Amino acid sequence: MVEIVLSSNTVFEQMNATTSAGSLAVAHCVSQDFQMSRGVAVLFKLKYGQVGVLLDQKVTVGGVAELKVHQEKDIHVFYLVTKLLYHHKPAPEALASALIQLRDMLADLSINLLIIPKLGCALDGLNWHEVHGMLQSTFVDRTMKITVCDPENFQIPRHVIAACTEQKVEFLDCGGPETLKILPVELTSASENTMFTRCLDHFRLSPR
Repeated sequence: MVEIVLSSNTVFEQMNATTSAGSLAVAHCVSQDFQMSRGVAVLFKLKYGQVGVLLDQKVTVGGVAELKVHQEKDIHVFYLVTKLLYHHKPAPEALASALIQLRDMLADLSINLLIIPKLGCALDGLNWHEVHGMLQSTFVDRTMKITVCDPENFQIPRHVIAACTEQKVEFLDCGGPETLKILPVELTSASENTMFTRCLDHFRLSPR
């Protein structure tokens, strides 16, 4: 079963922090012209180069190009071609096709660790929750871990926070019933619990 986790690291920080006995894979989205002139693609271009090698693979939209980098550990860098030209916007179908091909390539290489940015989001404008669903459905039968890096807009998946409620309870040290207010707490941001603070302000309560 696939495990998808979010990280506040950059892709390259996460790669350095990841220990693996086998090979490691990293992937991001590009255009068929391999311009890589914006966003995280620029960093991949500066770090790994070899644009001519990528172009020689003649990958079209919906396909995947690959570079193998020999460092302290073998790293496979995958380029998901999701649009024709760098200034175009990708179609979700192109990303879905590229993810299927990536899944099969990872299976052939026996790689079960993948590090990615939020594919197709940010400048390309795809919806992250839709992309997250694509990842889950594409890799559902694979036993692997996918780490999604988004240091500038780190967030957890959609979740439900309980509504503010109140009820009458009997306190042992009180002469009569008192009102207990049950407030929602965002455990993901305990240092700046904005939801909890807003509720305190609403009911004119102190943190005590």
